[in-house]
Amino acid sequence: MTAQELQANTYARADMHGRTARLTLTAVLVASAAALQVVESPLPRFLPWLKPGLANAMTLYALLRLSASAAMTVAVFRTAVAAVFMGSLLSPLHLISFAGATSAAFSMTVLRKIFPAAGLAILSVFGALVNNFAQLAVVQFMFASNMSIGLHLALMIWVALPSGLIVARVTQELLRRTP
Repeated sequence: MTAQELQANTYARADMHGRTARLTLTAVLVASAAALQVVESPLPRFLPWLKPGLANAMTLYALLRLSASAAMTVAVFRTAVAAVFMGSLLSPLHLISFAGATSAAFSMTVLRKIFPAAGLAILSVFGALVNNFAQLAVVQFMFASNMSIGLHLALMIWVALPSGLIVARVTQELLRRTP
């Protein structure tokens, strides 16, 4: 084997290790996010979108540590895995969760691309707002076409702010504690 072939082989192995590590981390984030979603599901709430949304911390972490596609992967697969464990795959509950999670991942990605200096709290609160709005829109479309959303939007802002800040803090700790 020539020196050039040996060097190319070394680079190929290093690249494969990097891809394997990224895939493994993405899988861990999906599993963690799904577990958080399952744990949060029985919490009492009077509206579908009134919950902490800690699973979104894994999506935000994926966006910041890995890539936009990893964040979307976490959002898509965590809702599916959680739905399987809760017995709600492809049910309205799963579709509402899917709409919120993917909308949040997409919106945080776009916000980060447009405003690269946007802080963790801004990304997280924006993601929480979009998540809540997407879930509300799906609920209105599926079940309550005559529902007045004005009150819900006002409540949504006051719920998204603290939940977004909590998710930002959790994500900050994850970023601080991991390489």
